[in-house]
Amino acid sequence: MSSITQHYQPNETLWQKIEETLTQSDINPDTQLNSNLLAPIDQLHIGGRQATQALLHQVDLKAGCHILEIGSGLGGTARLIAETLPCHITAIDITPDFCEAHQAINQRMSLNNIQVICADACDTQVQTGSQDIIISQHTLINIPDKTMLLKTLAESLKPGGSFLLHEVIAGSNKEPIKLPVPWASDISHSHLPDKDELIALFESAGFRLERFTDVTETALAWRKKHTQREAGSNQQGTTQAGSPLNPGIIFGERFLTMGKNVMANLTDNKVCVVEAVFKRS
Repeated sequence: MSSITQHYQPNETLWQKIEETLTQSDINPDTQLNSNLLAPIDQLHIGGRQATQALLHQVDLKAGCHILEIGSGLGGTARLIAETLPCHITAIDITPDFCEAHQAINQRMSLNNIQVICADACDTQVQTGSQDIIISQHTLINIPDKTMLLKTLAESLKPGGSFLLHEVIAGSNKEPIKLPVPWASDISHSHLPDKDELIALFESAGFRLERFTDVTETALAWRKKHTQREAGSNQQGTTQAGSPLNPGIIFGERFLTMGKNVMANLTDNKVCVVEAVFKRS
């Protein structure tokens, strides 16, 4: 098992933990699963479901399109698309427990147009030139060889296809980031390019930049609100209050520290959060 997989891998089967948590709250995981119940754990990137929706609105997703998501986690983004758009989604993640839970959730929600693959994102297992859209949220941060990754992903896209990116990148403050954070327990797991490096990597792989937006202020406001909720000093939102699930199921007690560290890193400009759209040339 790779070190990054160990960072995310819980001590017991993740799907089992989800089932037990739901059952203890008198929710039948076989018949009552829905996106609101799952939102606290299947949209783990900064900004949650709203950030995903904002990213998806950057392009016109069409019925029948082929979408490849890397670093798909428990499948929140894939299901958000699949529930509203008849399309073909391939979801790749390197962590076996995430993929198992993703598949179990899809089965219970009768979502049959999502193919879940447990693999390194550098090995997409899709045909060359077969994808209309690639989606990546907080995934490049864990991948040291971005040159190989982006070359592989560019080959997966149809000419003119779009790459939707929602990512954490290095800020102007070059001091070491506070750890742990949700994507890294130690610095060997965290691979953050700055803006110029990120754009250059994509251009070298054959992509053309269409849009680039710094959403750090929005991300920081979201993180502050959730840090207060997690500490019990602010009332939970409707979605969080209506679900017994929370990120601690995945990250354990350290999640409170992770959230505070993310907020500190954003505040100190050690990291930024950006949205971008790249086109395959």
